[in-house]
Amino acid sequence: MRFSALAILPCALLLASCASSSRLGDAFDFGSSRRPPPDAGRPVPAPEPLMAAPTEDVTSQPLPPAGGEAAPGGTAPSTSLAPPQNQVAALPTTPRAPSTGGISGSWKISDAARGSCNISLTRQALLDVYRASPSGCQAGSLAKVNAWQQRGQEIDLLEPGGRTAVRLFPTGDGAYEGAATLSGAKIRMTR
Repeated sequence: MRFSALAILPCALLLASCASSSRLGDAFDFGSSRRPPPDAGRPVPAPEPLMAAPTEDVTSQPLPPAGGEAAPGGTAPSTSLAPPQNQVAALPTTPRAPSTGGISGSWKISDAARGSCNISLTRQALLDVYRASPSGCQAGSLAKVNAWQQRGQEIDLLEPGGRTAVRLFPTGDGAYEGAATLSGAKIRMTR
């Protein structure tokens, strides 16, 4: 029975790698029994004593009684905690991000330079994004779109490979506007 050199070569490399590990010494020896035991006869020095941090005297005073009553020998605390009248504070309202269910469906998408076409945004998950299907789109940035994702209020239309082709933001009237990431062309998406 004859063995070819190619069949013996992997075995020879495996044996050589096992034998060569002894040339590295103890540099990569983790937990081997060849290490000498620690010197048990040598005494361990005692740690130095710690110094206490300097402190100041602590003074205390009695707390006033609960319920707003006057403390003995003191005056009654003010109980008027109501805010002054005619002052109103309000935070600006920000529209909530729409759900993916509200975004999915058929849309008309227009490129300012190349006209409009239709795009269908589905809720069919493709890992962490959803499927998108454009039809009749002449603009290269829209024709290649195959997926979409939502990031807060932002809608990203994605090309194969996950590169963002178009970023869209809500306009408040149910439409989305944005731009193609490569060309900068203005894009509008409406129902």
